[in-house]
Amino acid sequence: MPSAGVPLVSKEQAFLETYFLSHSKFAYDKAKDLSEKEKEASKNHPSILWTSCLNQLVSLAVAEKAYTSLVFLCSQNLSKRFLGRRDNLKTTYSHMLTEFRRMEESTRKHVKSGNMLDSLLGHLSGHLCHFITARLKTMEFYEQTVAMAQSKVVSFEDLLNVISEIIQSHQKNFHHPILSPIKCTFSLECDVMYNLLMCQMNICRCQFLPSLLHLHDAHSKLISWAGMAVTRDQQGKKLSFGASSRSVVHPLYQWLLKFKGLLISKFSLYFHDTLSRQAPAPEVKALMAKTSIDFLAKIATFQRKSDATCVSLILELTEMDEAYHGPGYHHPKKITDKPTGVDNFPAIFTFPGEKPDKLWPNVIMILMAKADELSYGEKIIYFFDERMQKTYFLGQVDPKMTMLVLFENKKNEKDTYVNNTLSELCAQLKGSRVLLQLRS
Repeated sequence: MPSAGVPLVSKEQAFLETYFLSHSKFAYDKAKDLSEKEKEASKNHPSILWTSCLNQLVSLAVAEKAYTSLVFLCSQNLSKRFLGRRDNLKTTYSHMLTEFRRMEESTRKHVKSGNMLDSLLGHLSGHLCHFITARLKTMEFYEQTVAMAQSKVVSFEDLLNVISEIIQSHQKNFHHPILSPIKCTFSLECDVMYNLLMCQMNICRCQFLPSLLHLHDAHSKLISWAGMAVTRDQQGKKLSFGASSRSVVHPLYQWLLKFKGLLISKFSLYFHDTLSRQAPAPEVKALMAKTSIDFLAKIATFQRKSDATCVSLILELTEMDEAYHGPGYHHPKKITDKPTGVDNFPAIFTFPGEKPDKLWPNVIMILMAKADELSYGEKIIYFFDERMQKTYFLGQVDPKMTMLVLFENKKNEKDTYVNNTLSELCAQLKGSRVLLQLRS
């Protein structure tokens, strides 16, 4: 038992716990101020290692604020405003990594077994090396995300593989109790991104339940993350599924909310028929109007103004790995016959009414004939059937999803309104625009 006058936790350890807790609350300026004040108060501290550690903690607070502000994806001028010098953020983290490694090595070689503080600092330095290594990996991930968003075809599967590898490689690292706040926020960030990407992948394959579950997981983790920064007077206020938190304002979190918002909008469109069976039409329409992008309203306006017969989303099932059971809930072990012929190209959404069954074989023939052109990603395909006097405009939304606009008469191939609106709808649904917003 310790004597009554001896504190259970040293002053330095109490400082470290407060410092890293500030990180989890996104209070990076507070963490920086705490470090600078402690540095000033510790000028005559007997531990040189403690002084070195405080220097790096000041840098870490500045770097983490810059990271969550996404300045490493922006211009050098903005980066300089945050970091106060010409170094980019990767250089700052790399320098800290070198210093923490040096501190860890120093304690292994020179610290006596009785020096509790230096032993703790050496141990923490090793864990912080793992954290900074992981942070550099997430920076690379977001850089890759922006680069991919600028290409014609975004491979969400590649992004999913990268974030999965980061989670797998670092889930057991930097687990020291003092670092638990930053461990928690790092895990939440990666888990949110993983679930959003999994949701996107499943929506593209029209897998209703997996899409919904991953969307819910991402939402729950975003709420948990925001809750870490919520003040006492804000506690008890719950957020709805499509809502955002005002308590967390840093750009990274806000961007994740935007990505989630897009996926809710996309989910609402792709599974509109299923959702429409769960509630009255006015209620479904009102709920969709609250999404970040009301695709149903956009399509309805487009169809009315262009005088199109219908607008459809067509899913191609050929070469799809997962069995397609149709829209809605299905038992995971449900056995479904492999579709053949026209059933390989179901219309998952049509407005207004139902898909034109009599014309569907023609639609499929056009899709197959124009498959290479559609795969370019951005091109709008025009086809006029002289015999039937029908006009088809096609645009690729996802690798296996095409948007069709059908007209009962001949339309001008260069019709500005049709081409621009169809391009806009496809671009929004693809998700590349929201990925590019990482650097805005």
